Amino acid sequence: MKVTVEELSPSKRVLHVELPSERVADRLEAAFREWGQKLQLPGFRRGRVPREIIQRRFESEVHEEVLRALIPDSYREALTQAAIEPVGQPAVEDVHFHAGEPLTYRAVVEVKPPVTVRDYRGIALEQEKIEVTDQEVERALEYLREDAAEYVPMEGWPALQDDLVILDLEGSLNGKPFKGASGTNLTVALGREGYLPGFTQQIIGMQKGDSKRFDLQIPADSPRKELAGRSVEFRVTVKEVKKRRVPELNNDFAKSVGDVETLEGLRDKLRQQLVQRKTREQDASLKRALVEKLIQQHEIETPEAMVEREAAAVLEELAMTLRATGGRMQGLPDDPELLKTKARETGVRRVKESLLLEAVAKQEQLTVSEEEMAAEINALAGLYRQEPAAVRRALEDPARRAGLTERLLE
Repeated sequence: MKVTVEELSPSKRVLHVELPSERVADRLEAAFREWGQKLQLPGFRRGRVPREIIQRRFESEVHEEVLRALIPDSYREALTQAAIEPVGQPAVEDVHFHAGEPLTYRAVVEVKPPVTVRDYRGIALEQEKIEVTDQEVERALEYLREDAAEYVPMEGWPALQDDLVILDLEGSLNGKPFKGASGTNLTVALGREGYLPGFTQQIIGMQKGDSKRFDLQIPADSPRKELAGRSVEFRVTVKEVKKRRVPELNNDFAKSVGDVETLEGLRDKLRQQLVQRKTREQDASLKRALVEKLIQQHEIETPEAMVEREAAAVLEELAMTLRATGGRMQGLPDDPELLKTKARETGVRRVKESLLLEAVAKQEQLTVSEEEMAAEINALAGLYRQEPAAVRRALEDPARRAGLTERLLE
């Protein structure tokens, strides 16, 4: 097989591929034999249709099948022969395919452009001293205390703001129950959003065993069109009132949450964790500053396939965030096209960052050891609840393995 490479740009190559006519003829012959064995036409038994009839009636289909096999196979061979690692799918053009002649085509592929990072050792970055104040430690301690709070059932105690109330509910419109307005042992958090306007206010002051009837006006903009703007009746029976109880700050609390013996030991542990967190944040900030300076200093051509993948990843990350926050996110553009533009801009920056850091790693002769890769594979397997072997199979994809290697090198 003959392969020549043409460079269109730093990140784009054209593979000119030519398969010898003998190889094409052999594949065509094999395809016609396969069709002859499986084809059944009126007047002929299966496997007995003459070759000339198959060729006359199904030549285009056989040729298409052969092309679908020969082009991918020869393309992979051409990549190996030319020592090219593509970053996306090829664009196959100018296919010349006729019986008795060589198969020729062009495959336009994108590759990572060569990058030489200059003067990165001399870039000055300001690193601040990491300090943790007593106030920060106390805030972290209070957060732990609030997080450990429990809701405790109370007898003879009226429901107040921030309490949990267990109740039975019946809702009706014109004396008839309506869907979604009734239930038993429902938990209502007083003071939280998400309930019908005025509903939780009606519960405040009720005690265990109390029952109450009240009417509420459904908002006119309610998605329940059959209820919008109408008055509905509710009957509520309180089954239980629970108060939020925050644990005391003492040695017992410290033992329960911090694997330490004393409250002072917990404070020391929290201080260490805050130092570690601030160190990670500063390292990430310094890395962003370094990469930003490198991007400004270097002109880098970004392969479109890499940009599209990163832009798609940005949109997927955004979708996950929106799902986690119930669709709320500050600063999010309303225009979908503007959102795609922003995602693409982020994608371009991520690709430049990846190419620059990969180049620095090569220049510094940094590598990822087998032990480091194995440890990361085991960590990913635990994170996604898979067997390590399944993660290794996924990393047989060169692009995925390269991405993981780049992340470990950072």
